[in-house]
Amino acid sequence: MQDWEVSILGVRGSVPVPSKEFMEYGGNTSCFSVKIENHVIIFDMGTGLTVLGRELIKQKIMRFDILLSHLHIDHLLGLFSFQPLFCPEIEIHLYGRIGLEGDIRKLLSPPWYPLGVEDFSAKIYFHEIEPEKNFYIDKFQVSTIKGNHPDGSILYRLDGDVKSFVYALDCECDKKTFLRLSEFACGSDLMVWDSYFIQEDFKKGWGHSTWKQGIEIVHDADIEHILMAHYNSDYTDAFLHEQEKIACEDKSCIFSKEGMKLGI
Repeated sequence: MQDWEVSILGVRGSVPVPSKEFMEYGGNTSCFSVKIENHVIIFDMGTGLTVLGRELIKQKIMRFDILLSHLHIDHLLGLFSFQPLFCPEIEIHLYGRIGLEGDIRKLLSPPWYPLGVEDFSAKIYFHEIEPEKNFYIDKFQVSTIKGNHPDGSILYRLDGDVKSFVYALDCECDKKTFLRLSEFACGSDLMVWDSYFIQEDFKKGWGHSTWKQGIEIVHDADIEHILMAHYNSDYTDAFLHEQEKIACEDKSCIFSKEGMKLGI
């Protein structure tokens, strides 16, 4: 049975927070990776992608796949400093919503950026997908559903022979979404969860959830562990530490910190 190694590279939502009071949990925006033998599947391209890029080059990983939840800028900022883009021997596959290629080409162009997609030496492939459709990356099945988020988002489930991983960031968990997510994530080993708000700060219509809602889904869907992420950029280390003490009374709960690696 293959070990899946989940790496946490970026844990913040909205904007990076590089100040000292955010360093224990981390100040980079969303980026996670799952490594299965020589396969590396990356979720989102927040500023945490910069560190991962250096590691991929060091490990001589020649091909990887990046699944984008959506194109809000905090999930794309790492693209601008992603060193593998300049390596001609590397193959990069980008997956995201319909229109992905055109949107990335607009972003990587003046006046926002001095280089275009054609200026990078890596081999870049775009795969535009519709939510609710399934596809394969090598032998691993990727399932998708729509997230409840302004401008839309895609939630992903990665399945191997006996293991599964769910990525559910940037999704507001109303009653209808709870039922759909619970069915989608049922029986998974690990779910990355949008815990942007605590219950007292929750704002309807912002497209984000709370750690309490995540724990409710874990029990409803028989998920083994939930990894809290996409923390509000106002929540300091001291504040998150207090929330973690309360939330992690439930043994399924893990608060993500940059640099952590988890096996599933």
